Amino acid sequence: MKPTALSWKLPYGITFPGKPSGRYSDGLTATDFLGSEVFDSPVDRSPNISTQVGFLVNLALARRVYTIDGDLASSYALLSYSGTDYYGFIDQNPNMAAYPAFVEFIVEDIHCNESYSDLVRLHNESLKKAVAKLNKEDKFRTKGDRFVIVDLHKAFMTILEKKGNKRFKSPLKPCCEGDCARMDMKGAKKYTLCNDPKSAFFWDEINPTQEGWRSIYSLLGKSLTESLTKG
Repeated sequence: MKPTALSWKLPYGITFPGKPSGRYSDGLTATDFLGSEVFDSPVDRSPNISTQVGFLVNLALARRVYTIDGDLASSYALLSYSGTDYYGFIDQNPNMAAYPAFVEFIVEDIHCNESYSDLVRLHNESLKKAVAKLNKEDKFRTKGDRFVIVDLHKAFMTILEKKGNKRFKSPLKPCCEGDCARMDMKGAKKYTLCNDPKSAFFWDEINPTQEGWRSIYSLLGKSLTESLTKG
């Protein structure tokens, strides 16, 4: 079946890999820098974390790309419960009644809308307690393992408030303005592109550019290193 999602149409993918590849950006996205969603997505058929771990294990065992005692010996594992996971659940449970139990499930198993603020606060507090509990468990401490929380929201706000990457002069202005990748009935583009995607934080009205995600990842990397060093 031929892909119909906008992410499979130009100008998506013009920076990397030079053509549309299903990424909602001009190039690399969060799934390249940070990892993909944990649960099956109700929106698309992208592989969840269990499937991705299986892919990585098979690659490591085959020793064709990664080696367990080499490339992966000092690597980090970043587990991300994020927008797709939560909004997928909310989409299936619009009355929010089951949300607190879902948050507890997520926390034990290991967004800026005012109506969701209490739910976000519940999640954050529960997550802090769960991570603190994990770091006290002997089975992790004796192996030198440590769990840390990486604040994606803080990284975004640092960039948008111009405290981070200075190259984004107008961080809220997308590179692809209008109905990105859409055409009118006559085949004319319903969008305009900026001259340099690297100068823009947002690619379209929702998703960052490759350079935007790179800046976010840079901030998260610093935070992760500092957290592990303190530990």
